[in-house]
Amino acid sequence: MTAPVLDKTDYDVLNVVALKKMVAADVIAGDTGMAASDVGSALERLAGQGLVVDAAGAVFPADEAEPALVAAAAHHYAAMREDPDLVPLVDRFETVNAQFLTTMSSWQQIEVGGRKVTNDHSDAEYDDKVIARLDKLVQRLGPLLDALARRDPRFDAYPRRFSVAMEGIDAGRHELVSSPTLDSVHNVWFEFHEDLLRTLGRERVE
Repeated sequence: MTAPVLDKTDYDVLNVVALKKMVAADVIAGDTGMAASDVGSALERLAGQGLVVDAAGAVFPADEAEPALVAAAAHHYAAMREDPDLVPLVDRFETVNAQFLTTMSSWQQIEVGGRKVTNDHSDAEYDDKVIARLDKLVQRLGPLLDALARRDPRFDAYPRRFSVAMEGIDAGRHELVSSPTLDSVHNVWFEFHEDLLRTLGRERVE
């Protein structure tokens, strides 16, 4: 027997859980814009269906979460997947994404004597140039993010999160470029990419 398709609220909550791998309810509320009580109710329903597991206040996705998300995305985003106005924006994103990956590599490594070595971030001028490129790439996401947000308001969270990260970087918090434990530009970008692929039913371009 096929499980019922998740309603939009439960999809949005489970989507954040799957993107972050392990997350607290207050973070889900912040990313989705939902009231804490609505997030709590959704998590209870999802736990009852065996789609999430609560571990001492943090929630992580169960094995059945991904198939449920795939099925729900196909249902909720059927019209978006056939929207001709989105196709060129999404296609351009793949080019921007490749440039983003190159830029992140430049942040993590620097060329010395023809060899790539770990960037110790002692060259402020070099780092500033990489950050400037990063800022331009985030800005280039604007048209796609705006188009997605017009079709589903939950995508409004990404511009806000990018803005907070970039403002922190400009204030000297360079860990917000790529820290795996913070809401860094790298983490927000990675989540957006995965979210976009799931929403549109696309495969990752290697």
